Amino acid sequence: MDQTFDTVDEKIAEIEFFLRKMSEDSIKPFELNCFLSAYLSAARTATLGLQQFKHLPGFDAWYKPHSDRLKQNAIAKFFLKTRNDHIHGGPYPVSGFSSYQGKRNYYFTRSDDTKPWKPKDVVSACFDYFLLLLEIVYDCYVQLGIQIDPQQYYTKEHFAIMGWDIEQAECEIHGWVCTSLIEEGFDEDDRWHELRAHVGKCKINHLFYSYLEKVTPQPTEPEHFQDFKYTPDEKGWIHTPAGFESIEADLSRKTQSPSGGATARPIIIE
Repeated sequence: MDQTFDTVDEKIAEIEFFLRKMSEDSIKPFELNCFLSAYLSAARTATLGLQQFKHLPGFDAWYKPHSDRLKQNAIAKFFLKTRNDHIHGGPYPVSGFSSYQGKRNYYFTRSDDTKPWKPKDVVSACFDYFLLLLEIVYDCYVQLGIQIDPQQYYTKEHFAIMGWDIEQAECEIHGWVCTSLIEEGFDEDDRWHELRAHVGKCKINHLFYSYLEKVTPQPTEPEHFQDFKYTPDEKGWIHTPAGFESIEADLSRKTQSPSGGATARPIIIE
């Protein structure tokens, strides 16, 4: 694998970081504006980061439906325009806030040319747009995972398709065949498991898990490892979504959602 997907992972994590900051109670107007400005920039560069992988076989066919959907999606169009206006010298797109029981809600500046869709709550709109981008990146891991995810690339099944085996994989990673593992009684599946411990992995499964209730396709592990299988918490996937005080509060939100899925905070539509 010649190119790491870490840059896209890190950009998505950056967007979520700014979203978390904007979601804090009693955030001051100047702070909100600073984090929103950073959020707008990071959200734009996330899709640009994806396009750095357009050389991959099948990328164009995969990305075009997502690109077309973004061009037609009201939320995506709103954020693209808002980002472009702001980065080219426009004012911060926030008109003011309301406060209730110590919680501040900020509102976008009204603009007639954004109708019929107009979010009033900045954080709710940013939450929904983040979910939209997160879904796209997750789908990339599902559809093009073998090309971008070392955990999906370095499997017995994938190397068999290429006509290679564990020895070629070990030479690719370590520079030699791991005969010491054979001497210790490791079978082929054990060697694949050991090999994957030395390659990269998706850095944002905690975001997929907490916001979308999904994780990237995981390689099949040796059967005798099942008794020692790590829990989501031990894997670092447990993460309280932005705007929620605890995992329990987020679970309550999902339970109360009509779809039961990872629906964002409700956006107020004009």
